[in-house]
Amino acid sequence: MGTGSPRKTRPPYEDDVNEIEHWLREFATGRASFERLTQKIGRILADNGIADQDFDYLLQKFIDAGRLPHELALLVRQEALEICDRLLREANRTAAPSAPQGAVGQPGEADPYQQRVEEVVLSALVDGFRSMRDQGRDGHTAQGNHDDRQLDAALTDFRGARLRREAQKAEAGERRSGVTARPADDGKKAVTVGSMLKDRFVLDKELGRGGMGVVYRAVDRRRLEAMHQFPYVAVKLLSGDFRSHPDAFRALENEARKAQELAHPNIVTVFDFDRDGAAIYMVMELLEGNPLDEVLKEAAPLEPNAGLGLIDGICAGLAHAHAQGVVHADLKPANVFIAKDGRVKLLDFGIASASRAGGFNAETLGAYTAAYASPEMMDGAPRDPRDDVYALGCVAHMVLTGRHPFDRLSGAEVSKRNLALTQADDLTDAQWQVLSRSLAIQRADRQHDAAAFHAEFFGRTLPGR
Repeated sequence: MGTGSPRKTRPPYEDDVNEIEHWLREFATGRASFERLTQKIGRILADNGIADQDFDYLLQKFIDAGRLPHELALLVRQEALEICDRLLREANRTAAPSAPQGAVGQPGEADPYQQRVEEVVLSALVDGFRSMRDQGRDGHTAQGNHDDRQLDAALTDFRGARLRREAQKAEAGERRSGVTARPADDGKKAVTVGSMLKDRFVLDKELGRGGMGVVYRAVDRRRLEAMHQFPYVAVKLLSGDFRSHPDAFRALENEARKAQELAHPNIVTVFDFDRDGAAIYMVMELLEGNPLDEVLKEAAPLEPNAGLGLIDGICAGLAHAHAQGVVHADLKPANVFIAKDGRVKLLDFGIASASRAGGFNAETLGAYTAAYASPEMMDGAPRDPRDDVYALGCVAHMVLTGRHPFDRLSGAEVSKRNLALTQADDLTDAQWQVLSRSLAIQRADRQHDAAAFHAEFFGRTLPGR
C-alpha cells in the first residue's frame, strides 16, 4: 500500500485495529456503504493516531484474502486519510498533517495512483465481489438473492459517494480528479441513484416522485470538467406511458424544446431533453425550496403580501410563455416552486399538452390534475392561454383563501352541474371580480391570457408589456 512493505506482525492498538477490521468486513459483505466505511475509519485514525503502516497491514490482509480489490483498497486508504486530516484540522488539535509516504491525494504532488484508480475502480469492484456471490450458497437461494441486493446497494452507494465528493470539491473550489460511474440503463436494470445518463449525468439523490416519474439531483460531469462551481442539475426521469407509447418521445421532445426557449426568471430553466436506452429524461436547473402545494399544507392561506407577491410571480412567468405562444396546460400548486430566496418558478411546461399530442391519457398518467383543468381541456379541446387563466384563478383562490373555489371538482363537473361561485369573505370586491371572471365556465368569458389577468388583478401592466 505504501512505498515500503507492510508489516507482517500483529499491529498494536488492539481495540482500534479490531474496529477497523470490523468495518472492512462489513463493507466487503455489503452491510456497510463505502461512505460509512471511510467515515468510520477516518474518525478512528483521527481519534487514536493509528500509524499508516498498521492501517496498510489491515488493507493488505483483505487484499491477500481476495476480499478487497487492490484498486479499491487504495481508494479506501485515500478517502479515510483525507477524512482523518479534515477531522484533525476541524478539532484544531494540530496543523493539517502531511499525508503518509505513498498516500494518494497528497496536495501539491503528482498522484501516481489516481488515474488508474479512477479508470478501473468500478470494474474492480464488480470483479472483486463476483466470487463472493457464489461463496457459501448453492444456487439462487432467497438468502443469496438478499446478499446480492446488499452488494448492489453497496456498489451504488459507493458510486454516489465518489460523485458527491467530487461535487463538494467543485463547490469549494478544490482540485478535483476525473469521475466515473456506471452507465444508466442496459435495458435490464432500473435507473436509480448511482446510474449515469448519456455518460454525463450521474444521479446522486432522489428529490421526489409522482405519477409522471422521479426527480433526482444529479452531477453534470461536463460541468465538473469545466471547473463549474455548482455542478448539480435536476434530472426528471419520466415513466409510465411516456416511456412506452410510440408517439410519447416525439411529443415530449417538441414541448421540451419550446420550454428551453422560455428564458425567464419565473420559469425553471430546461437545459436538455433526451433518452438513454429506455430512460427518457429532462435536465433542468436545480432549485432549493418547496413546491407551493407543500407550503399550502403548512400555511394556508398565505399572509396577504406574500400571497400577492406569489401571484405576481406566477403571472409574470405565464405571461412570458403566452407571449411566446406556449401554454402551460398543467398549472397547479405542485408545479409552482418557491425558492429559498423567495423567487417563484413555474415547472413542467407543456407536458399535459404533449401527452394529448402523443395520444395517451394525461390525467391517468398524472400529467395534469382535474381540479385545475378547464372544462375545455377536460373535453380535449385544443390548448389555449385561457386554460392557464382558469388554473391561475384556482391557484390564486387557494393562495388567498386556503380553499379551492369548487371544492376540487373538475372543470367538466363544474360545467355539468352549472355550479356558481360563492364570493369569499377573504377577498376584496376587486379581487373577487377578477377571480370570478378567470373561473368562468366558458372560455370566451375569461381574460384572454395571464398578462390581461395581471393587469386587472393588480391594476398595472407587467414590465415590458
